[in-house]
Amino acid sequence: MFKKSIFGQLFSFTVLVFIISFCVIGTLLYGFLGEYLTKRNENDLNSVADKLAELTVAASKEGDSALIQKLYNLNIGAISSSTGTFIIILDKDGNTVTTSGENITVTVNTEFSQGVLAGKTEKFLGNLGGLFNTTMLTVAKPIIMDDAVGGAVFVNLPIPEIHEIRSDVIRIFLLSVCFVVVVALVFIYMMSNRLTKPIKEVNNAAKSIAGGDFAKRVDIRAENELGELGATFNKMADSIEQLENMRRSFVANVSHELRTPMTTITGFVEGIMDGTIPPEKHEQYLSIVLDESKRLSRLVTDLLDLSKMEQGKFNLEMREFDLNEMIRLNIIKSEKRITEKNIQLTVSFQQENQKVIADKDSIQRVLTNLMDNAIKFTQPGGFMDIRTGLANGKVFVAIQNSGMGIAKEELTHVFDRFYKTDKSRSQDKSGAGLGLFIVKNILQSHGENIWAESNPGEYTRFNFTLKPAKPGKESRQ
Repeated sequence: MFKKSIFGQLFSFTVLVFIISFCVIGTLLYGFLGEYLTKRNENDLNSVADKLAELTVAASKEGDSALIQKLYNLNIGAISSSTGTFIIILDKDGNTVTTSGENITVTVNTEFSQGVLAGKTEKFLGNLGGLFNTTMLTVAKPIIMDDAVGGAVFVNLPIPEIHEIRSDVIRIFLLSVCFVVVVALVFIYMMSNRLTKPIKEVNNAAKSIAGGDFAKRVDIRAENELGELGATFNKMADSIEQLENMRRSFVANVSHELRTPMTTITGFVEGIMDGTIPPEKHEQYLSIVLDESKRLSRLVTDLLDLSKMEQGKFNLEMREFDLNEMIRLNIIKSEKRITEKNIQLTVSFQQENQKVIADKDSIQRVLTNLMDNAIKFTQPGGFMDIRTGLANGKVFVAIQNSGMGIAKEELTHVFDRFYKTDKSRSQDKSGAGLGLFIVKNILQSHGENIWAESNPGEYTRFNFTLKPAKPGKESRQ
């Protein structure tokens, strides 16, 4: 489980990068350090060999007295001791003249001495043909006397000393690496945990929402991408919760809308069939059954249109028609309801005929819905006002009515799917909260806008726009 988590993968990957990086650095350091130390010691041995050659030439010019030889040997011993080297001096025939070790007699094989005695400077890495018990770095230089080779100097440095220095440096490097790795791992652990904790919180919240807890939210206050993720998640959760609340409300409303007319239809039909309702009242009750059937049909139509809109299958047939004439016809159809509620209706058109380009049937539905709502929510003796005109290159329609109005906090939700401002159903007894949602979608599919204004207790006004027809075109109504 640890390795499968983001935290585990991030932590493991970072640790692996650290280990690989330090291994590569350590290997390169080990190699470069060995090369550097070998080169540096080679230069030192060259310097020592040059000094010994000069000392040998100087000693030979002083004669062959025992005192001079003793002083010469003491100088070689001092140089050997100070540099940690073993020194061998050969004559021109390859015989050992002296060494830096007391009472030590060595013989350098011809394969190593012949090149030097021929005047070449040589470098060897090994035990010099079995002369030493350990690996040596050897620098051999010819001794030039009177423009001729008079002998050779072999300066030998044990390689283990180079390895020891290199090992000491690597040891210090590894100790430093261990300290840095421990500190880095603690830091990485803290940072990884800090980065993955918000993701875990979002994951747990998502599981809670999937389990039905739509009130679950995350508290991520980081000012980075994780903070944006938390804010976006909470907005998504708000939308899901709102949608779920609307869905529940919709199910309750639709259930009520279906049950009420079905109960009425069933009851009246049974009453007619079993004789409970006398024949002279059959027509009256059949008229009620017909109205309830139409009500069911409207609900089904709304649901089907809603489904088409969500699937993008709501097609429009754009043509030119007279918007004002359509409003007049709708007023005539609603005259009975307006008269029954004693509503004072005022109509104001900027011009007698207002031609627009739109889907006529869809706009008819928009006007019918908005006018029905205005009549429904206008109190008896109230007023309605309908206006059309041209402004900013668009035809506008405003339908206003008096009444209880819409609260400011609900005004932005009136066009939401399944939303009803009249939660008590005291006035809106027939709607399922789909009318204004469908109206908004119709106008949006036309590329137009609709918005609502209200002053609670005074009025509510719905406004929408349409595209005007070009002058001079014939009407095709």
